[in-house]
Amino acid sequence: MKIIKIHLYALALLLTITTACQNKKDKEDMNEPKFEYEATANAPLGYPIEVYKGGLESKSSFSGLSIGIATGKAGWGETGRSMGSSKATVPNRLNLIWMSYTEATLYSIDCAIDHEKMVKLFKEGYPSYASFLGFGRREKDYYDTIITGFAPGGVVVIWLYGVGKQVEIGRYQGVKTKVSQAEINTLDNHDRLLFDESWREGIMSNTSIIPLVTQEANKNKLIPYGLWDTYREKYYWRPTAIVQNEGKMERFAFDMYNGEKDKLFDESFIKNEFVKRATPNGFSMSWKDKAGQRYAGIADFDENEIFAAFQEIYKDNKEGKVEIEFRVSSFNDDLTVRLKGNDKEIALVKCKIDVFKSSKKY
Repeated sequence: MKIIKIHLYALALLLTITTACQNKKDKEDMNEPKFEYEATANAPLGYPIEVYKGGLESKSSFSGLSIGIATGKAGWGETGRSMGSSKATVPNRLNLIWMSYTEATLYSIDCAIDHEKMVKLFKEGYPSYASFLGFGRREKDYYDTIITGFAPGGVVVIWLYGVGKQVEIGRYQGVKTKVSQAEINTLDNHDRLLFDESWREGIMSNTSIIPLVTQEANKNKLIPYGLWDTYREKYYWRPTAIVQNEGKMERFAFDMYNGEKDKLFDESFIKNEFVKRATPNGFSMSWKDKAGQRYAGIADFDENEIFAAFQEIYKDNKEGKVEIEFRVSSFNDDLTVRLKGNDKEIALVKCKIDVFKSSKKY
């Protein structure tokens, strides 16, 4: 009889501890802030991937990334397909397996991600450009997408995206892995295709996934391992402008090769501080002439030229401060671009320029 009582006491104690732990966890989950967001997968153009299983995990939610092939046609760091948005806690872990079609290799990753940084950014938001233009009422916009990018070599990068703004959360490293034949045999026909060699070859030759021009450009070339880490190198720079005949530049927007995006307008444009940023791949901007006529310009950099220019201008002083100067022509119909800093000037002559005249004055 005594033994039974001891066992009952131990069982009661165990249930009490379990209940207390569960209540504590439930309380923690209740206190964890929730935000409306969607999760998407991304890859570089020419290097498609597909998540086999897994996704982003948080204490009380899960965002699966097994949502089909990430083609990369929109570019590195761009948003892709998703299961839709929902209000959920912010993930603190990445746990998944994916297929790199170009490498015919499976990778896995199971690691903590920068949860605190994401929560902070979700809460703070950023100044609303639409409101600045008079098209919106709220002073701030907020991030609404978590992008997970997969590059060759098992490289994984996570960004937060919102309209006109994208910030890198972190870079993580997967490892090569295998899925047992026993597990593959349990899959339905569609999921099993991921492990079929002829299916993978078909993906690599499919021009709706990899455009023919990209297939031809990559033919017989080695995979540029490390390239996407090179994209993440940062330098102190800022954009500046010279507008002829008393004109005035009003704002800059720019994308960077590491997938980040930003805008300078209003207070940030006035301050225009030197900020440590990745190499830019393109700018858009707007300005007025002295009569109030508005113009817009787009500058798309040549990748080889801009990286060579950055290497040269920062060669002797990587922490130096450099300006990317945009000079508007006297007739507001053209732009020239040069890097200036560290006692050097380098013209970007291969930069593709487009200038537009607004039909209205402001």
